[in-house]
Amino acid sequence: MAAQPKRASGSRVRVPQQARSRRTRDRILEAAVACFEERGYDETPITAIAKRAKISVGSFYTYFEEKQSILLELVDRTVNRIAKHVIANVDPEAWQGRDPREILRSLIDAVFHMQRLNPGMQRIMLERYFKDEALRAPVEEIRAQIREAVEKYLEALAAEGQLRAVDPHSAAYVITNAVQWNAIHAYVEGEDLDRAAATTARMVERFLFSD
Repeated sequence: MAAQPKRASGSRVRVPQQARSRRTRDRILEAAVACFEERGYDETPITAIAKRAKISVGSFYTYFEEKQSILLELVDRTVNRIAKHVIANVDPEAWQGRDPREILRSLIDAVFHMQRLNPGMQRIMLERYFKDEALRAPVEEIRAQIREAVEKYLEALAAEGQLRAVDPHSAAYVITNAVQWNAIHAYVEGEDLDRAAATTARMVERFLFSD
């Protein structure tokens, strides 16, 4: 069974059990994203989020401890969705009998196109990553899980004699960072995602495979 990415340890999640409360909570999250995109994270007060969600400030605090708690949960949702896809597809049960090049191409293509997943939130994540240690730590925790899954995948390929003489640990580190960095910049700079993903996949294939 494929390993699942862990929830980021920095997030503070209180999921209400009643349907009405869950809907209110989701409305707060949606309002926060809209406010962050319009005003910027630093310039968005809790009063603005509450007003947009059509609740009182007091009600806001029954769902979230502070504004940062919202950001951490939104990051957790976005990054975990990407991580879940990658980790599931490099699990040995998923790739046995398949061409490893095809798996790499499909995963890299998915990482690139997932930049379109909640793009406003991803821009906020990129902006806050270098400013907020509380955000950076859980993101790095999830990225470490991805690198670990990729490393195990490469170790399995190496055991079958399908790789060049590369160190799986270092290769997983380089590949994970290169793919994510290329994907982020391709999206932010308006590059053709299909072409950028295909070029990145060819680069990785030449690094890993001898033919």
